[in-house]
Amino acid sequence: MHQFVLDTNFFINLQRPLKLGGNKEEVLREFSKLALPLIKEKRLVLYTTPDSYKELSSFFTEQPQQLAQLSNLLTITSPNSNELKVSAHLFSELIAETGKRLYRGLRVAEELVKESQTSLPQEGRENPLVSTLRDKYRRATREGFIDSTTDLGLIFLSYEKQASLVTSDGGLISWARNFGCQEILPEAFVDKIKALS
Repeated sequence: MHQFVLDTNFFINLQRPLKLGGNKEEVLREFSKLALPLIKEKRLVLYTTPDSYKELSSFFTEQPQQLAQLSNLLTITSPNSNELKVSAHLFSELIAETGKRLYRGLRVAEELVKESQTSLPQEGRENPLVSTLRDKYRRATREGFIDSTTDLGLIFLSYEKQASLVTSDGGLISWARNFGCQEILPEAFVDKIKALS
C-alpha cells in the first residue's frame, strides 16, 4: 500500500505544473478521478492532520461538493505526539533557527524604519515601505522554515506513518529531511499516482 501525507498547498498552489486544471476546484476534481479508485482498492492512503484539513477546507467553505470530495480522499488523523520521540539535537536546531530568524526580522524592520523617516507617503496612501517591510520580514522569518504547528504536525504524521510528505513548501521539505521523512514534490506525486492507475 502506498501512503502519503498531503500538505494543503498540493490543491491550492497553482504555480506547480500538476496538469490537473487551472483552479483549485479543477485540481481537486481531476485528482479525485485518479486517486479515488486506488483508495477504494486499498492501494493508496492519503493522510492529513485535522489542522491541515481545517486549513484546506477553508478554501472550499461555500462548496459542499468539493468538501465531500476531500472527505472521500483524505484520511484525517493526528500523529501520536505522546509516543513520538524527537532528538534533542533537532529541537536545539529548531530553537536556534527561530532565534536567528527573529533577529533577522528585527534588523529588516529597523532598516526600513530608518528609511521611512526620509520618505513620507502622500496623504491617503500607504507608505510603500510598509508593504516592503511585510514582504522582507516574511522572507527573513518564514521562508524556508516551518512556521506553524500545522506544518510540524504534517512532519510528525509523515514520520509516524513512514509516509511520503507531498509538499512544495521549502521550509516543510527542509525540516522533514531533518526528521528523516520521505518527501515528494506535487508534480512527481501526480505522475506517481498516474503510474499506479
